Amino acid sequence: MSKAKFTLLIDQDDVLAEYIQAVTNTYNQKYGAQISVDACTSWNLSTIFGEEVDTIMHDPALFRELEPTKDALEVFERLYKSDLFEMYIVTAAHPACVEAKFEWIRKHLPFFPEDRVIVCKRKYMVKGDFLLDDGMHNIEAFLENGGTPIIFERPHNKNQRKDIQRVRDWLSFERIIMETCYPEQMAVEIEDEAI
Repeated sequence: MSKAKFTLLIDQDDVLAEYIQAVTNTYNQKYGAQISVDACTSWNLSTIFGEEVDTIMHDPALFRELEPTKDALEVFERLYKSDLFEMYIVTAAHPACVEAKFEWIRKHLPFFPEDRVIVCKRKYMVKGDFLLDDGMHNIEAFLENGGTPIIFERPHNKNQRKDIQRVRDWLSFERIIMETCYPEQMAVEIEDEAI
């Protein structure tokens, strides 16, 4: 009998797609401001931008046009097509933005089945081995419920929970998840590279 695959739960905003970068760019353009992404050190963006940021944060057009995070699409596709993992995109969404988020996935990850996209705010309720996310409330709840979270580092989580594994980019995530789940395969690949 074959061993069950590890289940990876992957967040969409600020993990697969550059959400805060888009909010910042749109806000700066709309209001003539010069706020940088690095200034977004709080999960609550209204503390940085003011209440008017709400008009930008839940605009479906914003979600349709998000830039993919560097290396995200290539690594996600490699991991999914390796057939070593069960993979799901687990994303929270304002009701007005759900379809736009699906459109983004169809455009950038056309090979990924839509029945593997789960829209929910309480990600800890989704059964999985690993959660890659930027939201500390998701990370901590997933940990408390027995999963292994990995923090995708962003300015709003940079100084929190140094005791939890974190990655700064997708290539680091790929390396860590493969070393953790399939160390024997990584050893073979290293030997092959040395030859």
